[in-house]
Amino acid sequence: MTKPSTSDHAAIAELSSGEKRDLLGLGALAAAWALVPAGLGFLLLARIGWVAEVYTGIIDEQGLVIAIAIYALIFGVTAGLGLLPTYAQAILGGWIFGTVFGTVGAMMGILLGALLGHGLARLISGNRVEAIIERRPKVLAVRNALVDAGLMRSIGIVALLRVSPNSPFALSNLALGGSRTPLIAMFFGTAFGMLPRTALAAGFAAAAAADGSKDLVDVVRQKGLPLTLVGILTLLITVAVIAAVGNAALKRVVPGVDSDQASGGPS
Repeated sequence: MTKPSTSDHAAIAELSSGEKRDLLGLGALAAAWALVPAGLGFLLLARIGWVAEVYTGIIDEQGLVIAIAIYALIFGVTAGLGLLPTYAQAILGGWIFGTVFGTVGAMMGILLGALLGHGLARLISGNRVEAIIERRPKVLAVRNALVDAGLMRSIGIVALLRVSPNSPFALSNLALGGSRTPLIAMFFGTAFGMLPRTALAAGFAAAAAADGSKDLVDVVRQKGLPLTLVGILTLLITVAVIAAVGNAALKRVVPGVDSDQASGGPS
């Protein structure tokens, strides 16, 4: 398969007025899922000390397992509904529970959120997205490469889509659900793709909280601004390397497609 040329892209029919009306609701949802998580995620990180105290109280009264279950449930619902981003909640998990338990709880929440978001996207999109895709052979070919090429290949492609931070979780759910990606491929692809950056975020937060810092401001105060910036830069570089490797692999598997195009663009 060769990479589509400029003329290939030009040959894809533009949306009709009726199709635009059909996609209006999905467009509004996509816009909300692109903007809302970023703002609420920033707010969560700003209040991480207070939220951590709440969970510490739950651990003291109900035990670690119950606290992780509550965390995973809230994570799944808020991520699945497109309210909070996965990175902020993974940082919260690492901050409260440490690297291992934070990663486990975050992955439970991510998989719950993926199931919820996938089902919601299918419910909202109905057959409209599928019908529009079916009328455009070139778009259909890309869709088929993503979801109709066998279970293991589909799992691998979903994993590559999920591994990049340029694929916002809620928008990826919308794209995968709207294109009728098989549920099992979405589930396991999400698990494999989201694990690396989730573990990195949880580990970064656990290391930051290890000295007893109460919030992010306290981290800077305890460790100093230069060391804090080095830690953040290291995390960002590591995630960027993982994303670049995943994107390169995705282009080899599905020529002409990258994670930005498949999931709706960077967050």
